[in-house]
Amino acid sequence: MTRHRHDLLREGLITGMIGAVAVAGWFLITDLIQGHPLATPSILGQVILYGQTAPVTTPVEVGPALSYTLLHIGVFVLFGIGVTELVHLAMTSPLARFGLMITAVVFELFFFLITYVLFAGTLQLFPWWSVLAANTLALLAMGYYLASRHRSLGRRFASEALGA
Repeated sequence: MTRHRHDLLREGLITGMIGAVAVAGWFLITDLIQGHPLATPSILGQVILYGQTAPVTTPVEVGPALSYTLLHIGVFVLFGIGVTELVHLAMTSPLARFGLMITAVVFELFFFLITYVLFAGTLQLFPWWSVLAANTLALLAMGYYLASRHRSLGRRFASEALGA
């Protein structure tokens, strides 16, 4: 059996960047459709990093947009490293395979609830379906990348997903 060496940090960084780009791309497209490019990172930066309760929607505030973008990338990179480690563990551990499945559910719920709690006053700016779509797109993109790098993981899920 051929053993493959995977660099956890490199692979985790790529995984996280894929997720970050997927979410950012989704919201860039929705912002463009609404005629307000980069409004989402500007508003999120104002609310999360600058503590504003009534964010300015236009014009885009560059400082909060850049600050939030850096936070967004950092969080996704950390998440990508964690998920990549879990994938590596899932190659041999049924418990880690279970953890991987739970992580996907928690990821969706966590960001959905954070959006709801933090943006109760701005729900019209971030509808639940848009947040759910962005995060699902990120999970699918990251999952596709990791699955293509760890093809035997699919066989392990098929044979005994959570152990015998």
